[in-house]
Amino acid sequence: MRSGDDPLARAKALYEYPVTRERTEDMKRLLDRSAAETAAYAAVTELCRYLNRWDNEGPAELERLEPIIRQALSYDPNFYLAHYAQGFLQRARGAHQKALDAFEETIKHAPPTFSRVFAQKGEQLLYLGKFPECIGEVNRALEINPNSQVRGYYYWVLGRAHFFQGDYETSTQWLQRSIRAWPQVWYNRAYLIAAHALQKQDGAARRVRRAFDRQFEGYSLARVVRNEEDATPCDNPAVREGRERFHEGLRLAGFSS
Repeated sequence: MRSGDDPLARAKALYEYPVTRERTEDMKRLLDRSAAETAAYAAVTELCRYLNRWDNEGPAELERLEPIIRQALSYDPNFYLAHYAQGFLQRARGAHQKALDAFEETIKHAPPTFSRVFAQKGEQLLYLGKFPECIGEVNRALEINPNSQVRGYYYWVLGRAHFFQGDYETSTQWLQRSIRAWPQVWYNRAYLIAAHALQKQDGAARRVRRAFDRQFEGYSLARVVRNEEDATPCDNPAVREGRERFHEGLRLAGFSS
């Protein structure tokens, strides 16, 4: 929603005026838009929690969220955040082409400043094994908004794409930037540990591992694998191979099964 553009507040303001047919139609339009925004933001928020495994919810959570997204689209079929939520939903189901389609539909309707959708499209291309295309889309997001408040996520996607390409040196650089900008999640730091280990940079791997253990207790290799499979199942051979190398790096760094 654009700053200062509050459809609910505008509908409430119209309610203070005498009732006319035109005014009630305007109110309905504004209230439908407000309902679409509320439903879409609710779905995006819950899907973010699901994908990060912060609630340990199972697939039933996705079934609960699907009608919320449908409701948002029924209020406004062109509301970009509803399509954005649909992308996350399909990603969590492992339906990665459908997720990509949803993010592309988001781009059709979103404001041109909504840079994060290009990073999400990039991540979606990663799950389809299209790593160079992924990098191109995330770079586009950075061109649109290099100072984005969520640029740590952009750096993380770039770091993982380069990791999956086997370019651990470049991956390390992006992952370090991601951690500085976005220290609250475990996975950018875990991939950095693996990238150091696979480059035989044992001292660096140990230093990052110590910081990881202080912030994220109880992360075994089995927990890492389970989080990946539960949040973003993916059968693409290139992604499976990249994840296996990630797991091997963690084993080299001393993660127990």
